[in-house]
Amino acid sequence: MKDIDELKNAKAEDFYYIGKRLREIRDDLVEADDTTDKRNSHYSRKNVCERLGVDYSTLTNVERGTISPTTFKLILYYYSLGYNPMWIIATDNEFIPKRNIGENLVYQEGIQENFKALESNILEALSGFKSKI
Repeated sequence: MKDIDELKNAKAEDFYYIGKRLREIRDDLVEADDTTDKRNSHYSRKNVCERLGVDYSTLTNVERGTISPTTFKLILYYYSLGYNPMWIIATDNEFIPKRNIGENLVYQEGIQENFKALESNILEALSGFKSKI
């Protein structure tokens, strides 16, 4: 969408790409999952529905392009997993990174504890280095 008039006159079909991108992200997550049977993946459609408390057919429709509150739940859920919401919603996303690692990585489970441990190890190593100088 280039200008306000184009946006104002847009039809629902003009936003179907959002659902396709949400499906692409979920497919990427399923593929990256270590589960041998991908139907049991943490990111299978069934498991994502249970996690977000949405109906299976609603998620299916969103991934086909229907815009609903579930669309925004998915965008926020994938954001919490490190995906860039602008990559999902921008019409032309060629130069927008799919992953948004830097901004929200520290909010991911376990990252803060690992960062604190790393910071402690670095401080300990620096202290040991200084004592040898």
